[in-house]
Amino acid sequence: MEPEQNQSVETEQEVQSTPFQQQGSSSGVSFPTVGEQKKSGGTKTLLIVGILVLVAILGFVIYKSATKKTSDTTTEASPFDNLTTPSTDQTVQTVTPAPSASPAASIDKTKIQIQIQNGTGITGEASYLQTQLKTLGYTNVKAGNSEAIVTATTATFSKSLDSSVVAEITQKLNSIYQTVTTSTSASAGFDVVIVTGLRKGATPKPLVSPSPLVSPSASPTVTPTPTP
Repeated sequence: MEPEQNQSVETEQEVQSTPFQQQGSSSGVSFPTVGEQKKSGGTKTLLIVGILVLVAILGFVIYKSATKKTSDTTTEASPFDNLTTPSTDQTVQTVTPAPSASPAASIDKTKIQIQIQNGTGITGEASYLQTQLKTLGYTNVKAGNSEAIVTATTATFSKSLDSSVVAEITQKLNSIYQTVTTSTSASAGFDVVIVTGLRKGATPKPLVSPSPLVSPSASPTVTPTPTP
């Protein structure tokens, strides 16, 4: 009887030592071993690490996008973006306009007949004005003396004379003489008649008083000698 009891005891120990194997074999359900638990834990760790890396990448991308958007907004708000800075290599050319020609320059001044009369009594006044007018292009100029002595200059222009010529000669006379008076005439003798007066800074010529008449001395009378 003792061997049977020992055998039953060993059988009970085997059953107690392998409970999961018997249940597994009887029910067909497998249970994880210790090695399988470690493998599942490593997979979860890798998954968590991957999620953290992905979150970090997304955060970096969002940060870069926000920084770029702020920079673009600042650039658009700058008031100096539309200003063009001139290049230092460019050469600026300044065009100086040519002086406009006098309207009287288009007229043939050699055909304008001018007479100058010296009205001051000072020698050379008519010749002086003749030279001044020739510098303007008026070459047909005659000089003489006036019958009257005057202080103011008078200029008489023909009505048919161009207004630009009248303006040019009048301007020249005003630059030389103290007083200038102008008028127009229908006379066809000369296009311009000028009687010169005193130039600027000149004084009238003193009048020459006539010399007194000399009374003849009485000649002595000769008395005849009595004849003897």
